[in-house]
Amino acid sequence: MALVSSVVRVGRMIITAGAFAAFYSGAAILSWILLPLLTRGEDRLVHRALCSQALVRRAFILFHDFMRVCRLLDFDPRRDVLRLPEGACVVVANHPTLVDVTALIAAGGPMCVVAKPELSNSIAFGRLLRHCWHIDVSGDDGLAASSVVGEAMTRLQAGLRVLIFPEGTRSPEGGLGRFHRGAFQIAAWAGVPVVPLFLRCDPPVLSKTAPWYRAPRIVPHLSLQQLPTLLPESWPNAAAMAAAVRAGYGRLLQNRAFGLDTAEHCAEQRTQPAPCSDQHGHCPEMLLRGSNMDTAEYAIAPGPGERS
Repeated sequence: MALVSSVVRVGRMIITAGAFAAFYSGAAILSWILLPLLTRGEDRLVHRALCSQALVRRAFILFHDFMRVCRLLDFDPRRDVLRLPEGACVVVANHPTLVDVTALIAAGGPMCVVAKPELSNSIAFGRLLRHCWHIDVSGDDGLAASSVVGEAMTRLQAGLRVLIFPEGTRSPEGGLGRFHRGAFQIAAWAGVPVVPLFLRCDPPVLSKTAPWYRAPRIVPHLSLQQLPTLLPESWPNAAAMAAAVRAGYGRLLQNRAFGLDTAEHCAEQRTQPAPCSDQHGHCPEMLLRGSNMDTAEYAIAPGPGERS
């Protein structure tokens, strides 16, 4: 039995390597051939970005189809469809796996992503990111960089969604990292809603501390949960929003949020859009309970132009 288990895990490691090799190859083909052909002669920046993102989204859906068929990751973007608000909004999420961006775009549709310089400058991804009008994080300041804030505001003013991971990197396995308030501050300045999403991968795989070739004994399941939309004008400041969302994520990690079972709530969210906060900043399902909590308790990093 142990021998069979070892053979299966080695086989899955080989298939995982093949999946990521295909992913990088596909990204290069999109970057250098398909996207230039698709957008040839298109001078309207927003329209070109939306066309490029639509094609890339189809590729991400196929990538997750391959991962699911090969039993590398149980996630179906056709089943776990996100119902994001129409028009500009800031989408925030925790970041448990290496494939969170592909999963969120596949399930949620076009959105501009804040990308690290190593991706923006790579041969495979650089042109793809520029065609899709994603946001390049330059320098060491990350979300606090004024250029990133300006670029995000430009996308929002053009009516596009912006995806930002408040942790700035992948989450610790089974937990949450230090939160930055930049995403929430951008939403407040732009006057657009914040849509929190919660991701869970069970058992953990492709996490920050785990090598890509570590294959668990059972097929990991990636689930997405859309939480109630936040209206910045209902909150005293960006730090309060950030602290409340982080606290909500913490409760979800312990399967205690809203007094509902996580699986049941995920099923409900697939059939009903998430409600907005009311005029007092309270969500119907009490995700935001404790919005007056001390933000220092949750290690919220100061945003651009704010005091710590």
